[in-house]
Amino acid sequence: MAEYSPKTQLYKGKLHEYCQKHKIQLDYKDVKVDGPPHDRVFTVMVVINGKEYPPATGKNKKDAKEKAAKAAWNIITQPDGVLLPQVLQLQPSPSPSPPPPPPPPPVSSSDEKPHDYLSLLSHYGQKNKKKIDYVLKEECGLPHKKTFSYVCKIDDKIYGEGTGNDKKAAKQAAAKCAYEQLTSEETSMRHTPVANSANSGLSNSNDMSDSSSACCTDSSSKNGNLLNKMNGMTIDEPSSSPGTTPKNAAVKSKRRENTPKLAPTFSGAQVKEENKYTKNERFSDDFEEIEPIGSGGFGNVFKAKKIIDKKSYAIKKVMWSGKVHREVEALAKLEHKNIVRYYTSWRGNDYIYSENSSSLSRPRPDLLCDCLFIQMEFCEKGTLDGWIDKKRGTENYQAESLIKFRQIVTGVEYMHSKEFIHRDLKPLNIFISSEDKIKIGDFGLVTSMTDDLRTTEKGTRSYMSPEQKGDTYGPEVDIFALGLILFEILWIFPTRVEKNKKWEQIRNCIFPEEFNKKFPTEKYIIEQLLSINVEKRPSASDVLELLELVDKKNPNSARTY
Repeated sequence: MAEYSPKTQLYKGKLHEYCQKHKIQLDYKDVKVDGPPHDRVFTVMVVINGKEYPPATGKNKKDAKEKAAKAAWNIITQPDGVLLPQVLQLQPSPSPSPPPPPPPPPVSSSDEKPHDYLSLLSHYGQKNKKKIDYVLKEECGLPHKKTFSYVCKIDDKIYGEGTGNDKKAAKQAAAKCAYEQLTSEETSMRHTPVANSANSGLSNSNDMSDSSSACCTDSSSKNGNLLNKMNGMTIDEPSSSPGTTPKNAAVKSKRRENTPKLAPTFSGAQVKEENKYTKNERFSDDFEEIEPIGSGGFGNVFKAKKIIDKKSYAIKKVMWSGKVHREVEALAKLEHKNIVRYYTSWRGNDYIYSENSSSLSRPRPDLLCDCLFIQMEFCEKGTLDGWIDKKRGTENYQAESLIKFRQIVTGVEYMHSKEFIHRDLKPLNIFISSEDKIKIGDFGLVTSMTDDLRTTEKGTRSYMSPEQKGDTYGPEVDIFALGLILFEILWIFPTRVEKNKKWEQIRNCIFPEEFNKKFPTEKYIIEQLLSINVEKRPSASDVLELLELVDKKNPNSARTY
């Protein structure tokens, strides 16, 4: 699998999925290629149903296509992510005379100074008390010929992205993109019914088509109006022609009174209530009933209901780094009944809360960072660790323990067959579905067997094998963890404190005498799994065969896989 990248199939995927679903023609048009052979800069634009969208540049064609797709997506969507009507219209209007195309943009003189979008947005931010930021996203190229990429943020929302050969040019391009998106929002809101109306939304797709098409294909005709509004100027309606009757003039005046004032604040659209657990737009737009269910040094895990299908999912949010994509790669390749199912992932800005955070509901702006979101299967019955707590102090749970352990080993056997090492097997990372099936999860420390060297001491120390202190271990580290898990679910300590006191003895195969008498066959299996000599540890397939000994000893025991 290719290396995971936030650029890969993010906005391109969105456009492709939507256009394919609704049979809309989507094309990418190569505009030009600049630069020397060793440092090319590609320019590409998106064309949807014959309509061209703003071009974008990238260090390769794939990168340029993704950025062009992002620019198109930002234009053809409203702030809440709903596609505008000109995309929803799949077939041309059946009317005998099609509506006239929008007027071409005015041709500016070659001597005319281009708009300073940085100053425009700065003035807009001061006038409307908005925070305008430009964040460096990427810097690439040779030392003598660099390419910079900046994003423009207005308050906490990303409005535009631009590239340039220097930082100022890149910021100017980002400001221009942000300005065009604000223009698009203003136009879409101007043609949308008042937000607090009982029937707010798109009232007539035919009425919207002309205006929104103009929004997407030609921003020049309205740019002057928005530019003036950003600068605080008032634009009056053209005066009535001599043939205009007083009645028509009154109608125009009444229409002006009822039209919401969108600029310069752009606040006419209905604002979705902000979720207290996330600042990420995709997360809050696609999901509801977001509740935290886990937190640690790795990041946060939430239970959330998807708005479209009304199903609950686990959303894991981790701080982005160079290796976090490994978890996505592994989950995407592992399709098994005893492994947590992976659905999708995306990258975006959000807060990360540590275990010591006083409250998940109190966002701290200084913790806003680049994150990876992973949407996975939600297991309603929690973790194996929780199951152990419920059984603490009870009796006759061992048959159920063996059923669960077989499922864990079956999942590990499959994972190893795909050449992955989990490295962090423990009850907290093993989940139980609503059907009472084991699901191995949390692949945050997963690694490939094909890697020659591995990171030392990666995992949870109490379940870590002795050889993990070095860098040449293999899948046997998961087998060692299986031995500890088998003992823990067969012989549940009365309290966690007692477990902690005895745990080092268990790691060294020193078991309670009562356990040795009650479970002699299981004791033999655990000793093999916890062998200090790596070569003596059985494989996952061998473990399943060893469990046959338990079945022969207890022929009436249930066997559910």
